[in-house]
Amino acid sequence: MKNLFKELLHYIDVTLVYIKMAFLSIIEYPSAIIGWLLSNPIQFIVGFATIKFVVAEFGSINGWSYGQLAFLYGLAVISHALSMIFFIQGWFLGFYVIEGEFDRFLTRPLGVVYQFLFNQINIFGITDLIPGIIVFVYGCVKVGFSPSPANIGLIIVMLIGATLIRGGIYVILGSSAFWTRSANDFGQYTQEIFDKTTMYPLSMYPESLQFILTYIIPIGWVSFYPVSGLLGVEEIGIGSAMSVWITLLVGIVVMCVAGFVFSRGIKRYESAGS
Repeated sequence: MKNLFKELLHYIDVTLVYIKMAFLSIIEYPSAIIGWLLSNPIQFIVGFATIKFVVAEFGSINGWSYGQLAFLYGLAVISHALSMIFFIQGWFLGFYVIEGEFDRFLTRPLGVVYQFLFNQINIFGITDLIPGIIVFVYGCVKVGFSPSPANIGLIIVMLIGATLIRGGIYVILGSSAFWTRSANDFGQYTQEIFDKTTMYPLSMYPESLQFILTYIIPIGWVSFYPVSGLLGVEEIGIGSAMSVWITLLVGIVVMCVAGFVFSRGIKRYESAGS
């Protein structure tokens, strides 16, 4: 037990060093920080303004009011930002494999999975949090969502689960490079799918697609189902708290699957020059 505790403290120390290095790296390029601070919030604000236009024209989107959509949209953007901070490495796993950069993880006295996830913490992802939090707070006001300790706890649990779902899918797709020997970047395609299916009500899509995004690729649990439960917008057959805890459970399952695929892929890795 003592050795386990000591090892845990060691990993915490290393994580703090990684975070420090990430901050130092972005400070070197102040113009890049300004660019991200301007471009990232703008793209999400524009996206939300588009929803405002649609609701103004048609009254609602599949029964969701503007305030409810703001609540949904804001939480989707926040979980997106968190996944960008902690799991963006999954987008570029193919480059690590093809260029032989993955060798570094195998030669250091730290867990390979840990190194892969924390080797490059994307501090720029914080810029995505800004519009997400603004829109979410606006949505809370519009729908009268009380900031009680219980509700805040449910939102935190939901965001953890949603972030794990996103991150797990990134890692699973990226791990395909171990088999394909290809440096394909799935990030852009994956993000397009996530944007279209987490920032809008899933019920607006055909039932066949709803089934796929619920039980096969569980993107629906990133925001639609837990928000439906929390706000009671649509009848999903489970309570608000249960929908949130299911999101966390789905996130854990997806991340476990990602860990399994990643571990199997490592066994196929043939080192630099493969």
